[in-house]
Amino acid sequence: MTNKQLVRLAGLLAVAVIAWGVLAFARHHGADRPAGLALAKIDTAAVDTIALTTARDTATLARAADKTWRVNGHRAVAADVRQLLGALADTTTWSELAAESRASHGAMGVSADSGQRVRVAGQGGTLLDLVSGHRTTDGTALYVRRSGKDRVYALHGSLVEALSHGLDDWRDKTVASVAPASVMKIVVSRGREAYTLLRAGKGWKVAGGAAADSSAVVALLNRYDPLVASGFATAAQADSASFARPTARVQLFGKGATPLLDVTVDSTKSGVWARAGGKPWVFDFDAWLLGDMAPAKKTIVAGVKRPV
Repeated sequence: MTNKQLVRLAGLLAVAVIAWGVLAFARHHGADRPAGLALAKIDTAAVDTIALTTARDTATLARAADKTWRVNGHRAVAADVRQLLGALADTTTWSELAAESRASHGAMGVSADSGQRVRVAGQGGTLLDLVSGHRTTDGTALYVRRSGKDRVYALHGSLVEALSHGLDDWRDKTVASVAPASVMKIVVSRGREAYTLLRAGKGWKVAGGAAADSSAVVALLNRYDPLVASGFATAAQADSASFARPTARVQLFGKGATPLLDVTVDSTKSGVWARAGGKPWVFDFDAWLLGDMAPAKKTIVAGVKRPV
């Protein structure tokens, strides 16, 4: 064998050794590195309860007998529940290992004190049990871990948005919804001022004869189609609101004598509160909405110059 052939053979042997080394390293590295979090596909038709628990409170979503969803006994936001169920059934969700030590749980928001435990149940058993935490720094993923486990994963996919709602956000904040076309009469009381609006053909008039600004009345009716609050009063806030002498009251009537909607509003130093039809639930509203919910008479009467 010539020297040239020996050199060529040595070169081929060196390439083979390097290739073997790279392959062995890759196999060893892959074996040592844990795979992402594998989530089983969930048959959402079988899900009957989803419990979301933090250190402070629990929101329990439950499927009612009429197939609607309730949260802690109250009407849930249907769109948000559909989003969560769709995310649970999404097979494109993927993840990557982010940390292996329990020491990282606090920083990632998945500790017992900072995390949100997500338990999905159906058919008499638990279908999913996770703890969700903060979003990753780029906002595209959510830190999660299995309950009772230390490894933390960066979860990507539709579950990121579905699990990012606050506990209070699951409850439907719709106070009421009245179709504007069904309203024939509007009675507004605000402080010492009170007035009544009557439908007159295609327009509106103020009881007593003055014409009403139709666009202003339309805006008023649209506020109640639907009337959505920003939140709910705490027990202490509800106690501080006095509806015996409300700041404002709005009644919407159809063709009958019974109002389609009767809303009373009270404003305090801590906020604006409202409840409908004498029901016990007290809703929280942004202060600026008071003028939309119960507008002053001068903003309704046609021909009155309004501030720009």
